[in-house]
Amino acid sequence: MKHLIQTSIVTLIISTTAQAAAPIFLDVATSPKGSTASDMFRDIGRVCTNASFLRQRQTSGSVENLELLLGNQVSLAFIQLDVLKARDQIDKDPRARELKQLLPLNFDEIHLIARRPQQKKNVFGKVTTVGAAKFSDLKGKKVGTWGGSVITANVLKAKSGVPITIAEYRNREDTMNALAAGQVDAVLSVVGQPADWIKTLDANRYTLLPIDIPTDRVNGFYRQATLRYPQLGSSVPTYAVQRILVTRDFKTPEKRAALLNYQKCALSKLTALQETEGFHPKWNEVTFKESDWPWFR
Repeated sequence: MKHLIQTSIVTLIISTTAQAAAPIFLDVATSPKGSTASDMFRDIGRVCTNASFLRQRQTSGSVENLELLLGNQVSLAFIQLDVLKARDQIDKDPRARELKQLLPLNFDEIHLIARRPQQKKNVFGKVTTVGAAKFSDLKGKKVGTWGGSVITANVLKAKSGVPITIAEYRNREDTMNALAAGQVDAVLSVVGQPADWIKTLDANRYTLLPIDIPTDRVNGFYRQATLRYPQLGSSVPTYAVQRILVTRDFKTPEKRAALLNYQKCALSKLTALQETEGFHPKWNEVTFKESDWPWFR
């Protein structure tokens, strides 16, 4: 009997230890492969190898990420701040305010891409320019977009008062194909510069349009920025929106510990993230101090 009791105690200890040692895996919604969010998730994983066990879930972007987080399908999500604010302030969804930011990250620029304006002669020989030169020229025109950029396009439409028609597509490829085919007059994309796919656009066909909306109309959502793609138009005025890593306000001790370990490691490794060759250049703009959303503590 004594031997049986001792064996049971040892079995219980081993079982308890095994359970305690089992890692907590957290799913993280990023964005498609090659996106700023996906690259930054990769970079943090390389400098915080033992902080927590995180699995990437690549998505279409911020809108899908927010739905996955609110639907308890992931524990963390990279989300544009305007998408989060729109859900809170415009949609009045009380669940949005319950979310917490684990890390405030970089600012992604709004890229407004259009076909390069063309000069045409009418029957009388008069030369006219066909095409948009700035955001306000898109009045009554159609703008294609996808993912979290759909929210950005709607916010700019509302804030500016410019009556554009917003056409939502499944992904970047479909949207750019629509622009090439003349089905939309411009494409709006929120992405951290320099974006490789924008750098490779044919400068003879495409250009970047300035976003000429007064600053006081977009305060609270965006800050001023400048696009620098020499082949598409140097020093193009635009706006940028912050991307943050968001989580729910979890209470489970094991999950809180995993999240706080990941947060602590990332905060302590900013210099390594900024100076490691091959890491995303947007790390050089991150301070981990700029914040406009409640922290996970």
